[in-house]
Amino acid sequence: MAKKKVLLMGKAHSGKTSMRSIIFANYLARDTMRLSPTLDVEHHHVRFLGDLVLNLWDCGGQDAFYESYFERDRETIFRSVELLIYVFDIESDCPEKDFDHFAGVLEAMEENSPDARIFVLVHKMDLVAEEERELILEDRKRLIEDSCLGVGVQHFQCFGTSIWDETLYKAWSEIVTNLIPNIGVLESHLADFCRICDADEVVLFERATFLVISHAQSNRDGREIAEGAVNGAEEGSLASGNPAVKDSHAEDVAEIQSSEDAEKTKADEAAVEMSTSPSSLLSSPLEPSGASPGEDTSALTPTPVTPGDRVSAPPFNSAAATNGQITKGKPSGIVSSTPQFD
Repeated sequence: MAKKKVLLMGKAHSGKTSMRSIIFANYLARDTMRLSPTLDVEHHHVRFLGDLVLNLWDCGGQDAFYESYFERDRETIFRSVELLIYVFDIESDCPEKDFDHFAGVLEAMEENSPDARIFVLVHKMDLVAEEERELILEDRKRLIEDSCLGVGVQHFQCFGTSIWDETLYKAWSEIVTNLIPNIGVLESHLADFCRICDADEVVLFERATFLVISHAQSNRDGREIAEGAVNGAEEGSLASGNPAVKDSHAEDVAEIQSSEDAEKTKADEAAVEMSTSPSSLLSSPLEPSGASPGEDTSALTPTPVTPGDRVSAPPFNSAAATNGQITKGKPSGIVSSTPQFD
């Protein structure tokens, strides 16, 4: 069973015990109001992911305790540390002293546990106006970076957190992930599981704390983004005057225009054919419009018949077509009439 020593340090009333109680003891944020300050060092063994045990040292933040940490108990506190979590109170009334203690902790860590990973939490960000949070956090990160570089610490991570939103869980999820051995193998298996299930995303939570251990995401969205990028690049090339893209675009436009013209021509021919069909001529006058005065149109005049007579079709007169035109070799101006019966 692997045990990992984790130091949780920071000035008094910075929120160390509150966040520990929320993450590992299932406290609600409002319940932390009744927690008392930590005196000296409190040890907590937290089982995590079955075989992983966090040996959490919650160190009190009063000045008297820091003197003990740096002198009498220096080696005991800072030896064999796997991970340091240092908490800053964003509303601290003496930030200079906070950074003095932070620098002392970094020096002790470099002496006794130089390979330990360091995480810094700028806590109680909910007390800062929302429109100013990003600016104030960046300023505090710059001061933290200066302190780290001043004692030779090159690698650290910094988060802005609050017990009233998701930022606390995001930060602690990142922190705990660094303590899991063979995390790369776990991520690989999770990616395979995501692909086999054809899922968009798979998230692995720790059962007791609900911290996010790992997640895998399919590349489906990535392909969509890539396709969008290609389309955007083509449009950008067209706007910038790329000849190859312009020629291709011009060919596409010409093909579309030609198709539209062909459809229009077909529609016009259909309209003409319908206008000259025999059914459309039933409403025409009995005398063709193309006949001249005095011309014999008896061939086109219906002959009254009596019941029992045989009705024969009138002889074809090629000159008696509407406007003198014949469509497709057929007389288009012949006027048919229904026989009349007495």
